[in-house]
Amino acid sequence: MQTVTQAQLFKLFALHLFSTMIAFMLGIMMQQSGYNGPLGILSGALIGLGMAFFAYRLGMRRPDRFFVEYGKEIVGRWLHTPLVLFIAVANLLIGMINFWELQDFLIQFYLVSTPPWAIAGLCGICIAYTVRFGVNSVFRAAEGIFLFSLLSFLLIPILVSESFNWYIGVGLATHFSPREAWPSAYYTSSVFGEMSFVLFIYPYLMQPHRTFRSMSGSMIVAAALVLLHIVPLLLIFGPELASNLNYPELELLRFMRSGSFLETLDPALIALWLISIFVKLGFIVFIISLILAHLLKLKDTKPFVSPVTAFIAVGSLVIVKSNIQFQNLMTGGLLTLFFASELIPILYYVVDSLQAAWRKKRKGRFN
Repeated sequence: MQTVTQAQLFKLFALHLFSTMIAFMLGIMMQQSGYNGPLGILSGALIGLGMAFFAYRLGMRRPDRFFVEYGKEIVGRWLHTPLVLFIAVANLLIGMINFWELQDFLIQFYLVSTPPWAIAGLCGICIAYTVRFGVNSVFRAAEGIFLFSLLSFLLIPILVSESFNWYIGVGLATHFSPREAWPSAYYTSSVFGEMSFVLFIYPYLMQPHRTFRSMSGSMIVAAALVLLHIVPLLLIFGPELASNLNYPELELLRFMRSGSFLETLDPALIALWLISIFVKLGFIVFIISLILAHLLKLKDTKPFVSPVTAFIAVGSLVIVKSNIQFQNLMTGGLLTLFFASELIPILYYVVDSLQAAWRKKRKGRFN
């Protein structure tokens, strides 16, 4: 059963975190916090890692068992099943949102006038095909693309450094407001908190005692990369202009001044980003399929992979219709729903700890 290495876990979570944050979320972060966006990212990363820590501690108590199976022993079946289904629904919505972002990005810049259903169908086939081969397929895909994706994200800030307006750096150094940073911290913590879903795959992990170290490394790499991109955006566009761009990262690519060859690299970089997002969506599909398989007492996730992927693809066509609607959705109650689903492992950890303390006290009393 233990087939996923800690190195693979680190690479998947790093891709999972920085791919969508850099490609799709920087504009909203700057709209919410402006110059305090970097502070919000750092705060959100620490909050998200804190939530994932409780999932790690809970998983380490039964590392050879699946959470969906033993959770009922902690809170009872009547509460466990709705909570696990709530997590599955939250993952469905996360997948739909990321899928819509992917479609909108491609339609606006590269596949203009292409029907959204065609993009959703083709991307869905790629994701379902990967996940049907099991958890190893998803993690090996992350391992294969990690280095190339990491280098591409590191390359961009270097290539645009000649366009920096260093006087804007004064604003970065002097603007310090926790109140202004909180909206982006809350937003990013819901993304970093997705690492808590590692709880569902513990029996697949080799050396599970090193899981938190792997998640901490993923958090550090992802937060550093996001900072390496949001700071150049602020130094080139300023917070007001950058916050009004749907995809500021793509606009950043157009400021390369290193020659005609590098100026045409953006399609290759976009291709790497898309593969990274496919890996993230594949992991989400696998988690949902795993939850459904265990709730229905099936041994294999394959029967659910295609229906779940199709549901996410179709749902992405109807859940959001425009960028304005998307921003309203992500700054409203949907973000709180994501956050709540990531706090559920903390509930289990607290209840399990109280039960363990009560059993120990009762045993000591009888002795």
